[in-house]
Amino acid sequence: MLLNKKFWVFSITTCLVSWACWLPIIGALETDLYKSSGSVLLLFFLGAYTPSLLGIALTYAYHKKQGVKALFKSAFSVRIGTVSLLAALGAGPLLYALATAGYVSMGGDLGAVNYGLLPWIPVVFVVPVIFGPLAEEFGWRGFALPQLDPKNQVLASSLLLGVVWALWHAPLFWASTGTAISGFTVTASSIGLFFLAVIGSSFLYTWLFNRSGGSLFAAITLHLSMNACGTITGMLFPEMNMNQRFELYQYYVAAVWILVLTIGAIKLSNRLTNYYAQPAP
Repeated sequence: MLLNKKFWVFSITTCLVSWACWLPIIGALETDLYKSSGSVLLLFFLGAYTPSLLGIALTYAYHKKQGVKALFKSAFSVRIGTVSLLAALGAGPLLYALATAGYVSMGGDLGAVNYGLLPWIPVVFVVPVIFGPLAEEFGWRGFALPQLDPKNQVLASSLLLGVVWALWHAPLFWASTGTAISGFTVTASSIGLFFLAVIGSSFLYTWLFNRSGGSLFAAITLHLSMNACGTITGMLFPEMNMNQRFELYQYYVAAVWILVLTIGAIKLSNRLTNYYAQPAP
């Protein structure tokens, strides 16, 4: 698995191209992304869309038109099963609900609630699909993950892809926007938390990828759910300062790993039950 040429061609090229786009504009990105200049936005989005663009290009290079056709069919086919669809849509709300509840229960202050956002939540939930989900998933889960045998090597596949996926974001740690920790002080602690969040998320994506029969639509929906709920949480509690937001992010990372470990424990329990239920030879 570690020697899979296709995976490393994709991973290394994606990082190099995206970093080449982002590094020159780190200081020019505005906190409100769309206040940045046109040339800055162009380079930002070109870097952001590199995973999907390269994933599609490599799929064509290795598998020709039939491969690209299958890739797009997987991305837009909604027939993934009720459980998989609900899991993909519900992961974001569940994680942020757990994080917020944990933060408040430990004395955290959310400030006043922006109730005016409530009618717009469906819109805010859908709009981010053009950012991370469509920009990345044709690459990460559409091309890269299948190269790593996620069905039989869940732990190794999730960990390896999670590390590469987190590392891809690295230049944006120092930008004012672009990642979950952009705008925070860049420290070993903040970077470590980000890697933990992304690697934990990678396990969730792999579980859903296997559960849905390799559906790219499921991965896109999960990415949308998690990104959109992060945006909605920030907009619902506009009075939180950066320190409070960082504290809340720590609870979010904990919630991700609680969910990962819970799913892992359930799967292990089911395997043990099935094993001991088999008749002795």
